[in-house]
Amino acid sequence: MNTKKYLNGSVLPLALMLGGLAFTACADDIQIGKPVDEGAYEVVTRVEGMLLDTKSNKNASVIELREDTYETDIFFRLTKVPNKGVDVKIEVDPAYLEVYNAEHGTSFELFPTENVVIERGGALLLAPDETRSTDVGITLTAFEGMQEDKTYVLPLCATSITHGITLQKTAQHAVYLIKDLRAMSDAYKGPDAVKTCLYFEVNDTNPLNALEFVLADSGKLFFDEVVLFSANINWNAETGRVYVYNNPNVQFLLDNNEQFLQPLRKRGIKVILGILGNHDEAGVAQLSDMGAREFAKELAAYCYAYNLDGVGFDDEYSGYPNLSNPWLTSKSGAAASRLLYETKKAMPDKTVMVYYLGSIYSNTIKAVDGVQPGEFVDYAVADYGQTTRPMDGMSLKQCSGMSIELNRGSGDSSESGARSKREAGYGYYMFFALGHTNSLVSNFSSYRSQVARCQSAARGLYEEELLMPTHYYAKNNATRYPLP
Repeated sequence: MNTKKYLNGSVLPLALMLGGLAFTACADDIQIGKPVDEGAYEVVTRVEGMLLDTKSNKNASVIELREDTYETDIFFRLTKVPNKGVDVKIEVDPAYLEVYNAEHGTSFELFPTENVVIERGGALLLAPDETRSTDVGITLTAFEGMQEDKTYVLPLCATSITHGITLQKTAQHAVYLIKDLRAMSDAYKGPDAVKTCLYFEVNDTNPLNALEFVLADSGKLFFDEVVLFSANINWNAETGRVYVYNNPNVQFLLDNNEQFLQPLRKRGIKVILGILGNHDEAGVAQLSDMGAREFAKELAAYCYAYNLDGVGFDDEYSGYPNLSNPWLTSKSGAAASRLLYETKKAMPDKTVMVYYLGSIYSNTIKAVDGVQPGEFVDYAVADYGQTTRPMDGMSLKQCSGMSIELNRGSGDSSESGARSKREAGYGYYMFFALGHTNSLVSNFSSYRSQVARCQSAARGLYEEELLMPTHYYAKNNATRYPLP
């Protein structure tokens, strides 16, 4: 496998940390005067600042460019009332790209500074009683030669000449990871539309069948993301390490991904590699800190080598870990949290999603190194028939309103239920086990009933009719056949 170099760093937003420098410049931390240790008094009186994106409330965000221009807002936040006016300047910091790439082992390119417009020249003034600035508009314009499936970095930096305002290097920067998806929008139904996530049982079904589900009025594809269910986390007794294992069905899709996976991505459907336990001592909730870091690097290598959009974790079918092995630890939500955190850290421009089961639930996944789970988990889906509760730092936009098992017929797929979840603010709907090959061909009535459930949900989610598919793809076959 010609594996591309994977990321080993992070642009995750960090919790505001005590300590730092009184004055800062964009490229370097600069301290004015001799540092004085004033102990607890300094900790209590210090005023720290942080640069954050308004839409995500993070200082690291992925931007999916769908049009020639993209607009967002950024703001500056203080930890406490400054009791004085605070001047802030926001600007592009090209020099930070080199620092970022060196720290994270990446080779991202800079988004051109000339294609960035910062409102009011980036100048801000906070009143003595304000801890949050007004929003500053940021406009990005696509440039000639932008490449799909390439991530560009736009590092912004905040500086202040006001005495007594502390800016740590991480906190003073907001990093945008920008992807050009203008030609990959057949599934994109708008920034506020509910997204649909479809788990394919790839042992039985060709994932190309997701392309046959089309909304009648808009012509948009019904499914936004496809999870390949599933690759495994395995233990190799000979090498003494955890690794990614693919059964022949998963490996076939990866080996032939230009035929079976990239057509989905070119139409705008994200392809996620599912990761599941495999009846041995490895598991997604029982890796040590070291084991989590190493396994996360391997997952990132897979995603970059096979041009996938991320990974999805499911804590099932794992045996008991050998606690004498440095790769493993006791099964726990804390261990699962660490793996999720390290995976996002290893590939910050990719999706990290979870299935609530085992040690992975809203109340078991906790902050890691001061980072809330809502910042390293992009979204979560629930088990069949259930609604996802948010983790700490997560909004309903990152949760599935319902999980529907199509083969067994479980879960609420009603139009009214879907509409109520959409209106409540849930950002996802999950579907599982669509169209096994047998139901597609020999038992078409069963397939029609599965489609009918999707049609009902589509009316509630999008106020549109979902067309009945007219064609299908047989397993391991890229030919499009008419349905009977």
